[in-house]
Amino acid sequence: MTKELEKKEQKEVTSTSAEQLIDLKNAYKPDVDIYNNQDGLIMVMDLPGVRKGDVSIEIDENNTLIVRGKSSFREPENRVYKQFGLGNYYRAFTISNEFDKDRVSALIENGVLELTIPRREAVKPKRVEITV
Repeated sequence: MTKELEKKEQKEVTSTSAEQLIDLKNAYKPDVDIYNNQDGLIMVMDLPGVRKGDVSIEIDENNTLIVRGKSSFREPENRVYKQFGLGNYYRAFTISNEFDKDRVSALIENGVLELTIPRREAVKPKRVEITV
C-alpha cells in the first residue's frame, strides 16, 4: 500500500492561483459531460474542492474555451490511504462560430461547474408558419 501512495503523491500538482495555471503539466484534466440542445451546449465539469473564486473561465481570440481551477480543499493530517487526487484543473475546448461566446454563463456548486453556451440567434432553427 505504501508504494501505491508514493505513486499517487508523485502525480500531485503544485498549488498556484487559477490564473497562473497555464498547461496540463501541472494540472488534472477534469471529467466533463456535454449536452447539446437547440438552444446551445451545456457542459458539466467535475472540479472537486474548487470554489467560485478559484475558477477562471475565458474564451480567447481563437474561440478556445479555457477552464482553470484551483482546489482549496485541505487534506487532514495522518492520511492512511489516498485514492483520488486534488489540485489544479485545466480543460480547453474549441467553440465553433455557431455559439455566442459573449453570452456564456457559469455556475459552480459543490465542486461541479455548469457552463451554458447558447447558440447565436442567427443559427437557431426558425419555425415557418404556413399561410393560405
